[in-house]
Amino acid sequence: MIRAIFSKPSCDYATIALSPYQSAQGPVLREYHDGRVVIDTGRGQLAGHALNRSPGMPVWMPLFGLAY
Repeated sequence: MIRAIFSKPSCDYATIALSPYQSAQGPVLREYHDGRVVIDTGRGQLAGHALNRSPGMPVWMPLFGLAY
């Protein structure tokens, strides 16, 4: 089961960090299972970890039959 490379579409807004002093915000185009999101900035697409989202379930939890 390789779920981390497949994405699911999303309709939310997200903020990602570009550097310690810069961030970008926009509508989420794709959301990956490893926590990364792709946002539309109006000038292009950027990918990164969303700053305004709670962490998801760790990848190893389903392997052991665990869930939140």
